[in-house]
Amino acid sequence: MASLRPSSRCLLRHLKGDAFFRVQGLSRSLSSLSLSSLNSWGSAVKQERSSKCDGTDFDGTFCGGGSSNCGQSVLGIRKLNTSATESQTQLEHDVPTPAGYTAPPSPLRSYSPVLSGFSVLPTAGIPAGLSPPSEVGRFSLESLGREMSNRLSLGRLEETIQLFEDWVKVPDLDGKSKIPNLMVYNLLLHAKLRIGADPRNLLQIVKEMEMNGVKPNLLTYNFLLRAVFRHRNSFMAENILERMKKSGPEAQPDGDAYNFVIVLCALDRRLGTAMKHLQDMYDGGYVPSKTTYNELVLAATRSLRTRVAVSVLKEMKKHNVVPQLQNIVELAVAATEVDDSECSLLALRFLTETELRKSARNLTMDEGSVLAILSCAARTSDADLSKEAWNMLLNSLRDTKPPQPACYLARIHALSAAGDFDTAFSTLHEMQTAHSDSQKTDTEMLSPFSSLRPLVLACTRGGAAALDAAYYKLAEMHSQAKPVALAAINCVIQGCSNIWDYDRAYQTFESIGTTFSLIPDVHSCNALLDAFGKNRRTAEVLQIYKYMEEMQIKPDFRTYNLLIDAHVVNRDAQAALDAVDSMVKAGHSPSRETIRNIHRRCLKEGDEERRKEVDRLARKFGYRDFGVYINRWQEIGRLA
Repeated sequence: MASLRPSSRCLLRHLKGDAFFRVQGLSRSLSSLSLSSLNSWGSAVKQERSSKCDGTDFDGTFCGGGSSNCGQSVLGIRKLNTSATESQTQLEHDVPTPAGYTAPPSPLRSYSPVLSGFSVLPTAGIPAGLSPPSEVGRFSLESLGREMSNRLSLGRLEETIQLFEDWVKVPDLDGKSKIPNLMVYNLLLHAKLRIGADPRNLLQIVKEMEMNGVKPNLLTYNFLLRAVFRHRNSFMAENILERMKKSGPEAQPDGDAYNFVIVLCALDRRLGTAMKHLQDMYDGGYVPSKTTYNELVLAATRSLRTRVAVSVLKEMKKHNVVPQLQNIVELAVAATEVDDSECSLLALRFLTETELRKSARNLTMDEGSVLAILSCAARTSDADLSKEAWNMLLNSLRDTKPPQPACYLARIHALSAAGDFDTAFSTLHEMQTAHSDSQKTDTEMLSPFSSLRPLVLACTRGGAAALDAAYYKLAEMHSQAKPVALAAINCVIQGCSNIWDYDRAYQTFESIGTTFSLIPDVHSCNALLDAFGKNRRTAEVLQIYKYMEEMQIKPDFRTYNLLIDAHVVNRDAQAALDAVDSMVKAGHSPSRETIRNIHRRCLKEGDEERRKEVDRLARKFGYRDFGVYINRWQEIGRLA
């Protein structure tokens, strides 16, 4: 083949002499090249191109002498110009257009990730159509590389692969098999990648390269990783990454290689391996891409590995990387399943303290998700998480309606568990005001025996001193003209009952009207009934029951149960049965436990007549297991 022009030899000299882009020029860097290094390198390229060629090659031969050594290049990589127009203009100026040749339209070079690494070189008189194998076999490596690059840039992938196969089939002048160089192999891998070839096919090509003495470079391995990424095989990607680490300096992993492997491991929920490669990436001086961070957060969220998610979020905040909004919302809710309040708090603060606050301003979280976060704050006694979740809930509702009672209760429990009784009592009054109509149908909404039991336990955690502190806090709020909820006073009365202090409970009950100017309700009376009943103060229990009738306070299901339990403790089975009759007339049904307690009392007292009446009540309400207890007591009597 005729010798190349001096201008082409100068271009090949630039191609051959650039060691920087041999490693990083053709790989799309999601994280690696900084702007300053790219600008400085571009300036160096301009300065180098502005200098004139001295007419000699690296081996000292004259460029215009037609030496066969001048046109050989094993890198197959061009330098990246700072302007595509400048590169095209210089090429057209250096290489004159042959007579009768019509230049094809400029192909698009936006194909990601590696098409920008190849330029459309002049064909130097080679026909545009696919040449016969005999003619292709006479191409030099440089001509073959240019032709494959042109067809690859035009999207003619099958022709690119066919060119390579036809060139390899024809032996050289000595009758030996031809050995492609690194550039030709990389072009072949690129074409195989774009047609969606199996990764094992690309691995076979790489093995052939190594058998022919051609060492793969970073671009080669990145082609393999992209093919493996398309088929979602994290184990194969890890093997390729290990091979890159064991290779020479021209094939060490870059930011792209780590990003591909970490994302694949995250997609396969192999978080331990992904975090190991993430640390290796940091050690290599690379910063993961935003996609890599988001995939790690999503994988940790759906695997309930919230501690991993917290560490990734901290790294994102350190490197000023903004996560995806939906991932953060999902993480905040998922952390509640493992009671990780720190993770939920960090996720909510990401929504309010980072750049996500602009998009989170119009975010609407469903009330159930916020309730889960508030419940997590209550279980972990995290007042900060409760505050953040409550603000998110109010922002989502946008003053269209008040929060549901369950959300109020979860916030009250979280605040009381954290010791913030001021805010807890204020929230309780707000709930009592917002849902005053619902209390008529749902009597258990503000009951200290059920829904407000966590607040009662928080008040009694320190014994009588803690109850006195809670009472004086309510009195202080009243003296400052702040509203005081009756439900809060009821919780103090029930707390006194829990420590069996009926005297303190009665004094607190009396202060409802004298100090706070409120009227006791059924929950106030029930709490006092419980305190007197535990201490066998049956006379006081009957007085409270009579007081309820005088004040026209309608007894509820719990009132009758407390009255029956007081008679059972006082060993009065007949009075307990009379209370059961009153309960049934009021439209309530006694529970199995209540009937069982009366039945046991009759057996212990030897009252056979009352026992038969209790059996009749048990059959009436469908409780059929009391014969077991009869046999047990008979057995105990025989043994005695």
